[in-house]
Amino acid sequence: MRFFFNNDSSDKLEYTPLELAQEMEKRQDLLMLDVREHTEIQICHLKDAMHVPMGQIPNKLEDLPKNKDLVVFCHMGVRSKQVMNYLRKNGFSRVFNLKGGIDRWSVEVDPKVQRYR
Repeated sequence: MRFFFNNDSSDKLEYTPLELAQEMEKRQDLLMLDVREHTEIQICHLKDAMHVPMGQIPNKLEDLPKNKDLVVFCHMGVRSKQVMNYLRKNGFSRVFNLKGGIDRWSVEVDPKVQRYR
């Protein structure tokens, strides 16, 4: 029996850090959305990422573009997955989660990004 997988991005909900890094090399229309707290941002951050702490997302829906792919991330990928689901329920069809968060990004893509607990 053969299984066929659809690689269409509309079926994709998450990017691994390596997948995202490759996608970022090809495209300029991705917006990184960092939903960590201010204290976490002070430790490390990704350049050009938009910062909206998770608790403020409901009040910032109008500030988020629906015409771009949003890749939501947090420390380990748990909060960002919740935000992704919330955004999808609120009319954002082009939103994805960074699997493993900024911590996994640091391990797999950019070791200069400081890891923390």
